[in-house]
Amino acid sequence: MSDHQFENPGRAPRHLGDVLNKVLQRMKVSDSSSSMGLFSQWRDIVGDAIADHVTPKRLEKRVLVVEVDDPAWATQLKFLEAQLLSTLKSKAGDEVDSLDVKVRRSR
Repeated sequence: MSDHQFENPGRAPRHLGDVLNKVLQRMKVSDSSSSMGLFSQWRDIVGDAIADHVTPKRLEKRVLVVEVDDPAWATQLKFLEAQLLSTLKSKAGDEVDSLDVKVRRSR
């Protein structure tokens, strides 16, 4: 097999960073460099206990939208919000001012 069959003759190759920036824009992430770390390092930033139940979905206008797997976690995050925001600020930069917690719908 030749490498030529994988090429798209009408389109020049794109840099991975450009592609990721477009994806982050679609996710409505405000700053791709620091926000990328927030999403890719979520488990390391918040720890296993939270990451097992809370998933970051998008960052828009300094509001981090997260999805929880159970309504009890929505309540838990209300109590943990100040601490979690402080942790996010110290480990991921000054990107998030507040949380918007959504409960995942059953599938």
